[in-house]
Amino acid sequence: MDSSNEDERTRSHLDTSCPQEAERRATYKKLDAINESIERRSDVLIVELLKIYEWNRLPTGKQANDDTKRRNVVAMRRVLERYGINPDEDDIRFFARKYRGQPIPEHYAQFHSSNDVRLARSIFSKGWIRFYKEREGIDTSWFNNWIALSLNPVKVKPFEPEQSEENRIKEKCRALKDTDPELYKAYALAYGLGLRSSEIQRAKFGDLRDNYGNKEIIIHNPKSGRAKDIRPCDPGWWDEIMSYKTSDDDLIVQVQEDRITREFPKFLQDECGVDDSRPVHRLRKYAGHRIMMLNSHNIFLAQKALGHSSPDITAKIYAGNPHIGRSDINS
Repeated sequence: MDSSNEDERTRSHLDTSCPQEAERRATYKKLDAINESIERRSDVLIVELLKIYEWNRLPTGKQANDDTKRRNVVAMRRVLERYGINPDEDDIRFFARKYRGQPIPEHYAQFHSSNDVRLARSIFSKGWIRFYKEREGIDTSWFNNWIALSLNPVKVKPFEPEQSEENRIKEKCRALKDTDPELYKAYALAYGLGLRSSEIQRAKFGDLRDNYGNKEIIIHNPKSGRAKDIRPCDPGWWDEIMSYKTSDDDLIVQVQEDRITREFPKFLQDECGVDDSRPVHRLRKYAGHRIMMLNSHNIFLAQKALGHSSPDITAKIYAGNPHIGRSDINS
């Protein structure tokens, strides 16, 4: 290789045309790289890294809530345990270990649950890698096997409504209107407006608005800072919920969190016969199905009402078995 051409490329890369200045800057860059590698810590115990992840919040950007972070840590511990790695004794260099020539996350995803790896890898998102490096001075190069891992996307299972199940849900939950109005409102938000369990807990009457005749609800997402999602609502259910209004600042469902996250799901499973590990979310799916049926299978409208990030997600869930109109066989 022509050394003069190589020198010219080096000087160009270092933003100078002077050979002496290029040499000086190249030396500084090498020293900076050496100093940085020295300053980065590699002897951090894995348990300490997990605590940093659990006990801190990223300054900006979308991020998991505390419950999700705990699940991610449990998944990581499960993966590491499979390969004899003890987070309380082994340091972060063990994340770079291989098993039978394969990176640990790659091997685990191939022969065990890829979902465990998917959850565990959340600890090494771009935001957290930057946090570990800049705030904690950790050498994040040991996490490269996890960062580089490519997993197949999660398959979205099409929703298959069951009329008998839906009828039981409506019958049992309508009775709550007299016996337990707060859980009835939770039902109205889930089945009527398609809200998630976490959204039901945060919803206030002030979030419901009539915008030039369009009935809407504002969803505030704490993971995305001040970002909000404005969703169109089923007018009938919007009016039903507003009939309970006290003041704008009041929560719509004025109960402790565990009534929504534990008692209501148990009611749906035991009393309504909902055979689903996420029974409240199944009500949300029935809401999406109803919107599709009432609006000529309008994917875009259903996407907006449910707050899906993409119409592709809505299509995969609800467009599997579209309703076909009856033909006049005599015409």
